[in-house]
Amino acid sequence: ESAVVPASRVRDPARTLPRATMAGTLLAALVYVAVTAVALLLVPQSGLAESAAPFVTVLDHFMGVGNGRWLGLLILVSGMGAVNGWTLLAGELTRTLADHRLLPAAFGRSNRFGAPANALLLAGLLGTALALMNYSRSFVDGFTFLTVVATAANLPLYLCCVLGLLVLVRRSPGSLPRFTGVIGTFGVAYTVFTFAGVGLEPFLWALALVLMGIPIYLLRRWRERFNAGLAQVRD
Repeated sequence: ESAVVPASRVRDPARTLPRATMAGTLLAALVYVAVTAVALLLVPQSGLAESAAPFVTVLDHFMGVGNGRWLGLLILVSGMGAVNGWTLLAGELTRTLADHRLLPAAFGRSNRFGAPANALLLAGLLGTALALMNYSRSFVDGFTFLTVVATAANLPLYLCCVLGLLVLVRRSPGSLPRFTGVIGTFGVAYTVFTFAGVGLEPFLWALALVLMGIPIYLLRRWRERFNAGLAQVRD
């Protein structure tokens, strides 16, 4: 998903981006399955059920109580790196939307270092505002809530993508592999299942975020039609 955002800055994107997307997805899935299997197979289920940090419990179980905190430190460093990466990605995504005239042109401008400064500021302000609106929660609860909201906000896009895939299968049945329709059907079922699992509050937040984007899109379309009409009058 992240690989396709900076498409305009990737060499040979038609070849590179599909490879990066598939390789990244498979590698991430392999890592997740492997570390989860280690915890499930090597630590008693009763201990995992009562643990707030299962992988810390794994290290404590094999290396002695207290050693799991070093894993917690590594997770913290990794998390901060992920936050930095997602911040840069959010700025790049905002700039891409501006380049496609879905956001004001100011968010597509770069500073002298080539960074989308305005887009990064917008992403940072929106993220900070969302975090402050949940300041009454504990750190863990707030992080969990924001993660679920972010997941729920992406689900409509995923649903539209898999529905679009099914439309392509129906319109051009011979141009795509036979299992494409199965993948699309599974994607629809998975998205609906995830929608049901995130809960009502994150779903409403995600719906509100989607609705906030509609006026911006309509305003941009109106301005384009207005400018086109003004140009015709001048001609």
